Amino acid sequence: MDSRLIERVNELEMLVAYQDDTLQATQQTLQIQQRQIQQIERQLNLLTDFLKSLKEPQIKALNEETPPPHY
Repeated sequence: MDSRLIERVNELEMLVAYQDDTLQATQQTLQIQQRQIQQIERQLNLLTDFLKSLKEPQIKALNEETPPPHY
């Protein structure tokens, strides 16, 4: 084979190996980010539920209160 052809094949093999490494690193990063997103979604749901509970009246209206025992 021609030495230029062998050199070109070697370059292409190195490029493919580099792209494979980059792809694996990207996949790992994506998995980490997906776990972080899921954790943030759980925290957001908890916070949303907490804020909704604060909107509910904590004090009953006067007509809903039971009268004190001395009445």
